[in-house]
Amino acid sequence: MRWIITIDHHGGCLWAGEDRDGIPCRGTSEQADALPMEFRLYRADGEILFEGRCGDIDEDWWHGFEPLIYTWNTFRCRRMTYRRVGSQDEWRKFRP
Repeated sequence: MRWIITIDHHGGCLWAGEDRDGIPCRGTSEQADALPMEFRLYRADGEILFEGRCGDIDEDWWHGFEPLIYTWNTFRCRRMTYRRVGSQDEWRKFRP
């Protein structure tokens, strides 16, 4: 699933992500704007480290897990929330 970090509260990872085949790559703001979901990645203490855009997690929850897996060891991200772009709904906890 394509995903891109669009807001980096930690530093050094802006525009990092993976292409639709799961290969690490950099993205652009135009590519991010085309993705239907937004996500947030948190440390265990609740601090938001990254925000970004990704493919449709509701359609493909298995691959929706990829941003969290990518940041698990290096940044100790332990929680992810998401919602549809443009929605004013509450952020949903990622639970497969």
